[in-house]
Amino acid sequence: MTSSTDQLQVPLSPAAAQLSAAVQARADRVTVSRATLVEAFREALPGAASGENARSTLATLLYEIGEHGIIDLPTSRTKWDAGRPALPEQVRIPTAPARSSTPRQQVSWRPELNWAYGTRLTASQTQDLFACNRWFRDTRSHPARRAPLPLRERSYEIFRNEKRLDTLITGALFAPGRLTLEQLATYREPPPLAHRRLGNGDTMLVVENSDTYATLRDLLKPAPGRIGYIAFGSGRAFEASVENIAELPDIHRIVYYGDLDADGIAIPARASINGAQRGLPPIEPAATLYRLLLAHEPTAGEIIAGERATSLTTWLPQELQQAAHALLTKGQRLAQEATNRNELSVEPDWRW
Repeated sequence: MTSSTDQLQVPLSPAAAQLSAAVQARADRVTVSRATLVEAFREALPGAASGENARSTLATLLYEIGEHGIIDLPTSRTKWDAGRPALPEQVRIPTAPARSSTPRQQVSWRPELNWAYGTRLTASQTQDLFACNRWFRDTRSHPARRAPLPLRERSYEIFRNEKRLDTLITGALFAPGRLTLEQLATYREPPPLAHRRLGNGDTMLVVENSDTYATLRDLLKPAPGRIGYIAFGSGRAFEASVENIAELPDIHRIVYYGDLDADGIAIPARASINGAQRGLPPIEPAATLYRLLLAHEPTAGEIIAGERATSLTTWLPQELQQAAHALLTKGQRLAQEATNRNELSVEPDWRW
């Protein structure tokens, strides 16, 4: 598992980026109410917001946005509602900049940016839109220059900074009805998903870490059962690389096995939200493997607050949630490597 510092260098998942942009577009004050968060959720991700897991999805995305420092979640239990999982009554925008209006007569926006005339913009946002405005102007009569490019290649072309769009797509300029990646003829290229075909089954097993992936690949190879594919999730990369599964034929079920700690549980939950945007089935926990893992002695980990632990463990099977919740709130963790090759070779109950 990668460190927390490494984790936060990973961009927001696509769904979290969309929600973040919608929230920040409404952030006229330092605090944003729960009603406003729900409104932003419905506008940014209408399909997820109307689904049966809408509350859990919103909680998962808010925690992800909070981990990236874009919003501050409340630390007091009284600032959360009584639902399961709980939602914050309000969040704070840590560095909400003072907004200044850009006079209409001073700027001639391209048609793609007509919405900017009636929008209050910070000085930084105005400069970013100037760069986009120039790109729209300079490429208008050159269709070849608007041929799609990956996100960082387009970002370098527009801003001379390959990472600028990574930041902007989580902010107010990319809220619904404003800038889109399609307008800029760009797209987020998901990282590759390393996988191996094992048989003709309709299920893909995704494994978080490389050694456990190799162990399960070798043990399943002679008799894979329903497992048609096994994939190496590579930590948080799976939150985006999950999109590649849509290109593989006849996969009707995705199961995941990772570490029992905050990051290890959050990864498949976030990936499941992203996958749903691509028409993939929900990502399910590999229940039999997690059951074996919970039989091992835990090691020291990060203490997770009760509400956060509740939100995380809702992804696990109900019969394992209490044990996993206790593990997290005690500051303990279980690495998936505890279920090693020797144990799995003689233990038949984990196979599907």
